Amino acid sequence: MGWKSTNDAKVDPSGIKQHFTDIGIKLHCCRYWKLNEWEFNNLSFPFWRLYYNTTQGARVSFKNKVVELNSDKVILIPPYTSFSTSLKQINTESLSGNRIASVEELSDIMEMGMVDHLFIHFNLGFQHDHLFPSIFEFNVDAQTQILLDEIRFSIIEQYTDLSSRLMLQIYSLILMHVSKIPAENWKQKTTDNRVLKVIDYIDLHFKESLSNEVLSERISMSPNSFLRLFKVTTGFTLQQYLQNKRIEKAILMMHHNQDAAIEQIAEKCGFSDRHHFSKVFKRIVKVAPAQYRKTQTI
Repeated sequence: MGWKSTNDAKVDPSGIKQHFTDIGIKLHCCRYWKLNEWEFNNLSFPFWRLYYNTTQGARVSFKNKVVELNSDKVILIPPYTSFSTSLKQINTESLSGNRIASVEELSDIMEMGMVDHLFIHFNLGFQHDHLFPSIFEFNVDAQTQILLDEIRFSIIEQYTDLSSRLMLQIYSLILMHVSKIPAENWKQKTTDNRVLKVIDYIDLHFKESLSNEVLSERISMSPNSFLRLFKVTTGFTLQQYLQNKRIEKAILMMHHNQDAAIEQIAEKCGFSDRHHFSKVFKRIVKVAPAQYRKTQTI
C-alpha cells in the first residue's frame, strides 16, 4: 500500500517524529606552534583538546598509558581527563615555544631540537562533553592527512581571522574523530528537558548568584526533587556543575583576555573573592590560576 502525497510530504514524507540532539561546536582556539619545552603534570581542563605533530619527541600520558605524538596519529583528550605532557623530560614544569609564523620555519624545527604542535581546544555542549577520562589516538589515513595539512598551512596565514572554509575544515576534523570514539567511553546522556533547560540557563547566567532554590524554580520543581534528578541524569550535583561552568569560563578569559587581573576574572565568573576562586580552580584544573596563566598550557 502506498501513501498519498501531501504538502507535508515535500518536507518529510514520514509522519514519525525523530529526536535529534544538538551538537554545538564551540571553538576556543586553533593554533600551530613550535615547542622547545612542554613539561606538565596532572593537567585537567573543562574542554576537549585535539593534538597533532608531524615531528617526533612529544608525548602525553594518562595513568599508565603513554602516547607518542607523531605524523601517524591524531590525539583526542576529553574534558576533565587528568593527563601529563613531556618533551625534554625535565623535572620542572615549563612551556617554551611560540607560533609558527611562516611555512619556511617548518623545515628548521627539527634542526633546532623542537617539535611542531597543532592544538585545537573546543566544547561540544553538555550532552557531548562527558566521557570517562581517557586519551584516544587515531591513525591518520590519506584523506585525514590532506585535511590536516590544509589546516596547518592555513592557520599559519590566517592566525586571527579564520575563513569560513578553514572553520569548516576544523569542524570536520573534530567531528571525524569524535565520532570514532567507542560507545562504551561515553557517560550516560540525559534527555530530560527540565535538566537541559537549567543547563542552558546556567550557561547564560553563570556569573549571577544561582542557588539550588533559584535554579529549581526555573522548572517548577522542589529543590530536593530537582537535585536528585540532576545528579542522577548528569553525574554532577547542581553546584558542582555550576562551578565547573564558571571555571570553564575563567580559563577562556585567561586565554583571550590576558590583561584582566585574576580578581576581575573571579568576579566576572561569579566567585565571591579570589581565595574562593583559587580554591575551586585548583581542585578542578589541578594547578593554581596564577600558575596556569603563567604557563598558558596548550
